[in-house]
Amino acid sequence: MEQTRNGVHGENMKTSVMLFVLVSGVLAASMQAAAKTDDQPATVVSVELHELQSNPNYAGPLDLPLKPEVYSYDIGIRVGSTIYRTIYDSAFENLPVVLTPNHPIQVNLGNHVMHVSLPGDRAVRMAIDRCSHL
Repeated sequence: MEQTRNGVHGENMKTSVMLFVLVSGVLAASMQAAAKTDDQPATVVSVELHELQSNPNYAGPLDLPLKPEVYSYDIGIRVGSTIYRTIYDSAFENLPVVLTPNHPIQVNLGNHVMHVSLPGDRAVRMAIDRCSHL
């Protein structure tokens, strides 16, 4: 007793696919929410701009008219009673607004790396240079 293309079997398949998509979406959202639970409150305590560095990939006058520059910042971030010194490199001179002194931020600490949450559900990855305890 086989049904036609638009018969009972077709409706069961549509229902199964819709249920699969719904469950997948719920699971993906819950996994993303679980991953964000590692965020910790922190405060930016210092920001220092290093001298402009030439890009090591710059080959000289043959690459004219642009001479790429890298802006490097030493940023101190306090998490609890620990101050982490991080390095932030950018092609732009201006830092994100959240990386200003005395600004509260959310961070996720990893192995020699810190992820700082930015507005718009973005994050920036910064290498941890050193840390000290208060």
